[in-house]
Amino acid sequence: MLGTSLWLVVTMGLLAAVLLDAAAAFGRASVHAAADHAIEAALHDAVADYQNRLQDALAHDTSALASDPGYASAIAALPNPLQRTYPPDGFVLEYDVTPTTAAAPACARAAPDGLDAIGRLQCHPLVRESRMSLRIVARVRDASGAALLAQREQYVTLRLFAEPPFSTVTGRKDASAADPSGADALAPPAHEGDAGGAGGTLIHVRYECHDGAGSCANAAPPDPDADLRAGTRWTNGNRPSP
Repeated sequence: MLGTSLWLVVTMGLLAAVLLDAAAAFGRASVHAAADHAIEAALHDAVADYQNRLQDALAHDTSALASDPGYASAIAALPNPLQRTYPPDGFVLEYDVTPTTAAAPACARAAPDGLDAIGRLQCHPLVRESRMSLRIVARVRDASGAALLAQREQYVTLRLFAEPPFSTVTGRKDASAADPSGADALAPPAHEGDAGGAGGTLIHVRYECHDGAGSCANAAPPDPDADLRAGTRWTNGNRPSP
């Protein structure tokens, strides 16, 4: 009888230990699942933060667009890297945004050779199209900030133009994904490089003649597509040039 009681006590103790381990494992899995969900949002927030700051820099420095078609002065005015830490709310979220573009294509000078190709670069004075790449590093820590629960890196391509909102996301790539092994930047598996700029991605410009000092009778607006530049290449800085 005593032996049976001792066996039951031992069995119940083992069962309780197993249940506690299972509960702890489930808790850890839930925490990491929540961290993975939070880091996805942090990646998007990081890009949006950079775009908002770039928009503000261009909106308050319109001379940059006239004198600097490569957007270099506006980009140089931003923090490099752009860093932010959210206050603890179950997790501490951190991100760094670093421009990696070695030389963005510009209509005023010869575009550099590099890893990414733009099908059409729109050099119209009201558009002044260009590209740049960003490297995003997002981290999720516990509420104390001590333990790193999740980290992801991502590359993003921004398409730049001279009118608000001044930029749009045209490509994303997880930093752990492979870049093309050949010289062709568009060969699969494609990295984040934007190969667009043709067809429906063009920004259409409309001219209207208002009769004032002269006559509109025979006025002919300039061809909005006359400044297209085909096959432009650029260097995004993600890896050394081949």
